[in-house]
Amino acid sequence: MRNTLAVRRQASMFLSDVPDIEQMRGKFNPAQAKLIPAHVTLCREDEIDDWSALERRINELLPIQVTLEFGCPIRDGNLVWLPAVSGVEKFDELRNNLFNCQHISPRKQSPHITMVHPRNGICTDAIYDEIVSRIRPFTWTFREISLIEQTAGGPWVRFAHLFRYC
Repeated sequence: MRNTLAVRRQASMFLSDVPDIEQMRGKFNPAQAKLIPAHVTLCREDEIDDWSALERRINELLPIQVTLEFGCPIRDGNLVWLPAVSGVEKFDELRNNLFNCQHISPRKQSPHITMVHPRNGICTDAIYDEIVSRIRPFTWTFREISLIEQTAGGPWVRFAHLFRYC
């Protein structure tokens, strides 16, 4: 019998030790917080044909780091995110370098952290006001890339080891 479970993959950079971010995500979007910790997505499954080639390319690029400054929360209906307001050029450079193994030009992607995902969360004015009152702009240096996958809408898990950069 053929496996018909939907599998999604992506390369992401995770935040760690940012208690206000995870606390707000857990409080106002617990379903999403259980699926995946706070992160910035580098590339999604529809952008990558050969994950092994991507893994090799990541190893070729090491060591590297990406520092992003995140601004104030933005709301669009039930979606709330923290946009990167500085460091985007380094993020774009990393994406371009990763896509060299695919021989394609990546589409434009704006790095951000999702606080409330509309697929499984609701944002009211009161929720947004609380997020705005607790989350201030901050800078984060990412030093790891994780290759992760999600099966049948379940939690995201690593399918390849963590790549460390210095």
